[in-house]
Amino acid sequence: MDYLAERVAGIRSSISEGRGDLVRDNRQKMVNAATRLFLKKGFHKTSTRDISVELGVSHGNIYQYISRKEDILLLMLELAVDDYNEALFGIRDEDIPPHDKLLRAIDTYYRILDRHRDKTSVLYVSTATLNAADRAVFDLVELDVTRFFEAIVAEGVGAGVFAAADAFLVAFDVVSLGHMWALKHHRFRGRLSLDDYIAAQSSHVLRMLG
Repeated sequence: MDYLAERVAGIRSSISEGRGDLVRDNRQKMVNAATRLFLKKGFHKTSTRDISVELGVSHGNIYQYISRKEDILLLMLELAVDDYNEALFGIRDEDIPPHDKLLRAIDTYYRILDRHRDKTSVLYVSTATLNAADRAVFDLVELDVTRFFEAIVAEGVGAGVFAAADAFLVAFDVVSLGHMWALKHHRFRGRLSLDDYIAAQSSHVLRMLG
């Protein structure tokens, strides 16, 4: 996902070179504070001054790390994608049967979404405010995740482990069901835990694949 890395690299920072760890740490704190406020007040009604107060820093300090409030949405996305790169995408190349690979990928993906579910909720309602180029970055990330699952399903179909199916459609369903947990997990409170949800949806996907 070089396109995301390039876009994030283009976000203004006045911190001197060689202090990347400081920039990343303070941006993560900013994202966490902004997420709380965006959930409470909404993206449009939250100002960068509000975020600075939540962080306990000066208003000017915020602009050492971003150029505009919308940059925070891209930083939110980056945190999730870091988890995809670290824990999810490598599953495709593991030497395990396609059936096990798919189940492992679903489990990992849904747990990542659960960790980022507040950010996901914010992004779903806020990305429409972005310019077309930045919205395209979000679309490309979702497409890359869908293509990842599509490749695993296609591998299983090719090996005769899964019945013939539209691999992209199945992959799209997997991704959409993960988003449903991130966005609507409160609907399952008292009915299904995350483990229960993963097990139920994994069984559902396997039934689709015969």
